[in-house]
Amino acid sequence: MAATISFVPASLHAASIAPISEMQTTLPDRHTAFSEQLFRLPTRDGTILEATLLLPHTAGPFPLAIVSGGASHISGSNHGARDRYDYLSGYFLARGYAVLRPMARGFAGSEGTLISDGCELATTARRNADDIRDVSATIAQLPDIDATRIVTAGLSFGGWVQMAMGTMPLPGTRAQFLFFPLMHVSSCHNDADRLLAGASEFGAETHLPTLWVQGENDSLAPTEFWKAMYAAYKAKNPQAELVDVPPFLNDSHSLLNDPDGLRPWMAQADVMLEKAGLPHRVVVADYLPTLPPPASGYAELNDFSKLPVQNDMMRKAYQTFLTQPTPRAFVIGDDAESVGAHDFDPISSALSGCSKASQNCRLYAYDNRVVWQGHGPSQTRQQAITVPSGKVVSVFYSVINEDCTARYVPAIKLVKAPAHGALRMSTSATGVTHHTVGPLTKCNTVPVKGSVLQYHSNPDFHGTDSVTITKHVSADPKDPPITMTYLFTIN
Repeated sequence: MAATISFVPASLHAASIAPISEMQTTLPDRHTAFSEQLFRLPTRDGTILEATLLLPHTAGPFPLAIVSGGASHISGSNHGARDRYDYLSGYFLARGYAVLRPMARGFAGSEGTLISDGCELATTARRNADDIRDVSATIAQLPDIDATRIVTAGLSFGGWVQMAMGTMPLPGTRAQFLFFPLMHVSSCHNDADRLLAGASEFGAETHLPTLWVQGENDSLAPTEFWKAMYAAYKAKNPQAELVDVPPFLNDSHSLLNDPDGLRPWMAQADVMLEKAGLPHRVVVADYLPTLPPPASGYAELNDFSKLPVQNDMMRKAYQTFLTQPTPRAFVIGDDAESVGAHDFDPISSALSGCSKASQNCRLYAYDNRVVWQGHGPSQTRQQAITVPSGKVVSVFYSVINEDCTARYVPAIKLVKAPAHGALRMSTSATGVTHHTVGPLTKCNTVPVKGSVLQYHSNPDFHGTDSVTITKHVSADPKDPPITMTYLFTIN
């Protein structure tokens, strides 16, 4: 009689599987929430593991993505944080998958001690995979899950574990994604042979379509070595494909910590999902960050002379941007600049901050490259103003602080006088500013010191007259002024 293999602990049935907590989560600057459910589930020996299930706000039942995270800094005394949303989870959520983030023994809130078999790295992977398989099989029973459509993914240690899980996948598993899969044990001084042997062993025991993603500057695996690992795996599993990522920032092992790290592999991953009969198109874009554009070639990152606006505040803001950790974004508007750094979506964060104080906000730089597609430093501007006949029009200039005091009074100088009217200019005037957006709108009724231009047309003149001046736009007198031309239409 044939034996039936079950990965679900006998005491658990679909009706008894329930989360211990549930919350709705909306990512910053987004509108579509997703459900985050926390489970505590037993393995076959009764050890309780913690697992997070993320559900998109789309119609189920959902295909299931089982995603195992890394083990950075995890130890017997440091259990680490529970895996929740990250960019890899967002990739699957955006395509309509439920995403399961199981925690291994000794990780986060899971019971038990860390599984370790010394230098027997493949054994450690298999034992952890057994646990992940038990928990995943339990979740696959839920009515919201379509257990016939499963994909697995893992990064670093999680990739090593998922490689082992691929040797005995859950029924319904159609593909696996491995991001820089490996593990190191401090007591095992030369583990290269064990990793190579394990990769070959795991490859021989699976036929799953496999996407292996790794970069040329991986701090935990020299390129020559990880390519040998991949070759050993590929020799036994011909369905494996490689995404060889060019050097990524300072360390490609941090590829999935930056929105920029999605671009090198997403298209190839989508193709593999499609071939496996799994969803591969984005259905909820809100679950993903804004993907940054490539370098524009406009300027080198540290070239301050190419900033589209040349003033002291722009340079100060850009210097702040350059000191921020990646991911980071620098946005420029008509009257403000904004930095987004180390956020879920640095670009949206910077654009949002800029738009609260300015108009026409655009991305100038991202991470270590300039992406600006606009003009260079502009020293000429033009403004049209309609003036009733016989009336005096005043243009007031002042640059103020957030406490509504003047930061500096812009110097103005006449370049071209009007042909059909009289002009008065002063740098010792008092007036009010007119900010349309941002925190300085509160200062619009507060008198401050500034400069003023006053124009009055000649009697009986109707038509357009022009005035050209220069105006300083920086507290630093060494910065060049801009040239302003006013077109006064008299009616």
